[in-house]
Amino acid sequence: MHELKIKRISLQNFKCFKAADFDFTDKMRISGMNGLGKSSLATAIMWTLFGVDYDLTNNPKVRREVDGEPINDVPVTVEIVMNYDGKEVTVQKAQKRSINKDGSYADVNSYAVNGVNKTLRDFNAYFDFGFDDLLMCMNPSAFLAQKPKEMREFLFKLPQNVSNQDIVARFPELAGLAELIEKYTVDEISAMNKASITRLSKEIAGYPGRIDEVNRQIVEDVDVAELELQINALKEKIANIERQERDTLSQSDEIKSMQDNLLELQFKKTDIENKAYDILRTETAKKRTEYNRACDKTMKCQYVLNECKLERDKIQNDISRKKAEKDALLVDYEKIASETYPEFVEEPDLGGDALVCPTCGQAFPPERREQIIADHEKKKKEHFDTYQQMLAKFGETKSARLAEITEQGRKLRDEIAELETVKLPDLEKQVLDIEEKNSIALAHEEKLRSELHGFPSLPDLSENQEYEAICLEISAKEEAIRSTSKGDDLKAELRRRKEAIYDELDSAKERLARVNNNVVLENRLEELRQEQIQKSQAKADCERIIDLLAELDKKKNEYLVADINRHFGRVIWKLWENHKNGEYKTCCVPMIDGYDIRSTANHGRVLEAQTDVALSIQKIVGINAPVLLDNAEALDSRNLTRILSGSDCQMIVFAVSDSDKLEVGAI
Repeated sequence: MHELKIKRISLQNFKCFKAADFDFTDKMRISGMNGLGKSSLATAIMWTLFGVDYDLTNNPKVRREVDGEPINDVPVTVEIVMNYDGKEVTVQKAQKRSINKDGSYADVNSYAVNGVNKTLRDFNAYFDFGFDDLLMCMNPSAFLAQKPKEMREFLFKLPQNVSNQDIVARFPELAGLAELIEKYTVDEISAMNKASITRLSKEIAGYPGRIDEVNRQIVEDVDVAELELQINALKEKIANIERQERDTLSQSDEIKSMQDNLLELQFKKTDIENKAYDILRTETAKKRTEYNRACDKTMKCQYVLNECKLERDKIQNDISRKKAEKDALLVDYEKIASETYPEFVEEPDLGGDALVCPTCGQAFPPERREQIIADHEKKKKEHFDTYQQMLAKFGETKSARLAEITEQGRKLRDEIAELETVKLPDLEKQVLDIEEKNSIALAHEEKLRSELHGFPSLPDLSENQEYEAICLEISAKEEAIRSTSKGDDLKAELRRRKEAIYDELDSAKERLARVNNNVVLENRLEELRQEQIQKSQAKADCERIIDLLAELDKKKNEYLVADINRHFGRVIWKLWENHKNGEYKTCCVPMIDGYDIRSTANHGRVLEAQTDVALSIQKIVGINAPVLLDNAEALDSRNLTRILSGSDCQMIVFAVSDSDKLEVGAI
């Protein structure tokens, strides 16, 4: 831990100061009316070390002006004597101005450490810490003035040994990122998938036009496969007739009736199978919907459980903090209670020389002696009266301070009691209730998953008596047709049917010849459709990865927020929030006592939050440095005392008062 304390500052030609020296203590107050130089003194420190003013404006105007005109012939000089890690170090920054013939000017800054001239780079390198870190430690508004992204980057470096891989391994719903997160960073994964989505979207958008172009080339809407099946079926019919002709068998009306009946039975069998398939698909879809709802319920339950645990941790932190404040008040009470006022010391009696003329050595006349004695007695009485007044004032002040500390302690006691006996038990009960509900939800989800996996891929018709009866009847009729023959001569009929089939076959072959090119086009259409489906699926996979990255960021925020907040005192960081539409979005909002620092109108609360952040960052980066607290008049005495007692670094407080002189002194 590096330690830095300011002991003395000397200014020359700096803003409202022609020449001035100020001595600093560990806890000091600089006050006075506006325009006396409070902010100028704060700017002198910031300008020397960081090149900014207290409001963090770069290269501020620091040259003294008289009647609105800058004093250009005298350099601006600030010299700071400080204690740095146990040794006294003197740093100096000076600014010289050169005037050009056209009236323009150029300012040149120079630096020195212990009287040795330095470049800015060497000046900064003299100290074993980064000046960006030092700025956040000294200026309470420096850290909060950064962009939310920059603050989040700083905060998320605080948790130790927690990587994206750890978060992915902790939550099963992020398993789809496990392989990617081992090879690439989150930004690389996001960039690659977003680029793929952009590329695939352009390619997918071109498929409808390509498909339409192929469709326009198709001459007729003919199913080639069906036409080929028709030709093969016609050939098979001809072959059957020729076999019948060779065997000189004739078919009777009874056989024809049996064939028609057989066809009807086959239609019924197919209809039962189709209905069974429809029922199976419907039941599977219902079970999948029920399982998805159970998964959603489990996720919501887990989210609420995490919220309750975070709130429980916050209350426990509040209890610890309030107990620490109460212990500090007890120390202050005992310290004040032990304070005593000095005992009364009487004025010394008149000596013999007091009644003798110092010039001539003769005793004063009786009237003069009486007057001298009376004056001395009056002086003794005034001395005694003054002591009594100061003693009474000391007692009143001591009683008031003890009463104030007692009231603060009572308030903290009541707040701690409410947190420990009401809020924390209620929240613990909520956590137990939600954990029980979560266990039930997980068990229900696992049960539905098992049921879904147990669904058959094909319908079971073994218990369908009607289906079994139809199958048996079909087998019987097929056997009967094969074995039945009346011996009637059907040669003429067979010849006529064969000629008709040949005519139909010739027509089918002619149509097949005309649509041969359509087969090629249909194949191409199928290829294009498959490519479109594959790329749509690839795009969906990329979009799912992007969604998982967003979920990873959310889970990481939820998991790390408690670890981050333990580094701070009263300030709590809100690092994510849900919008009204349910959309999750990252943020970086500092909160104090439940108030958003960005929107609260209480300037004192903002100062407390800024100071808390600066003191916390000192512990994080390992630099014990002075804190410059401007506009401290917005803080009441209780809050200012709490800030001062809660810090172990040098505190320099700037406040507006009614004094027409700049007052500098210890608090």
